[in-house]
Amino acid sequence: MQKAIEAAKNISRELNKDHTFYLEDMGLIKTFEEVYNLGISVKDENRIICFIVFAFDPDSQKLDIRKDRRENKESILSCLGADIKSDLFKEILNNSHEKFNNIVLVYLELLTNWKWQTIFSLLDYHSNMIRFATQKTEAEKSFDKINKEGEVKTITQDYDIDTIAKVNLQKSEIFKRAIDARKQADELLEEIRKEFMPTDHVTQIDFGFTFTDTAKKNVDIYSWKEFITTLNEKKKTDNR
Repeated sequence: MQKAIEAAKNISRELNKDHTFYLEDMGLIKTFEEVYNLGISVKDENRIICFIVFAFDPDSQKLDIRKDRRENKESILSCLGADIKSDLFKEILNNSHEKFNNIVLVYLELLTNWKWQTIFSLLDYHSNMIRFATQKTEAEKSFDKINKEGEVKTITQDYDIDTIAKVNLQKSEIFKRAIDARKQADELLEEIRKEFMPTDHVTQIDFGFTFTDTAKKNVDIYSWKEFITTLNEKKKTDNR
């Protein structure tokens, strides 16, 4: 997101300054408001905001997926003058600072665009239409009768042929529309995977999920938070 990258570049030039009004003018204050509840210095608040943008935005020139992820993050923080040996930035680098992780997720949600909801809607339409088309209509059910022995036999009558042919034609059209919807969804998903490939790469490494895969489900930031919280709890258990 070019707007956020521009903001991060400007903030990084004046780390001592309170940039809340600037972020508000840029429409980004809600995204980063929790940074101001971390109880840290103004400099570190600004460093974290810049770091999130530089380390997760697919348009960031500082995000280099050819490098080791840890080294890349350390490099970005060092360029911002952060003390990477401090407890705060150690936790951030280790992906174990829950509040920081939640702020990252809010930023990721900001990156989503109309394609996310469109993909979900198309996949939902495809699923519903396939399910609808595979269910028997009342006309089709009338062919299946249970005899006294409990066996199913098909009753075919001349005047029913047109009815069944019409039903099959309608179902064929439904299948076609469902398949078209799925193709459109897959095409859009491929587009955002190309567009957000760097972000997919780093979220998989840092958090264990692929960012663009969230377009395939009707998820929101709260679902992502729950996922990351569960992941962190599992890490704690595994490390005991």
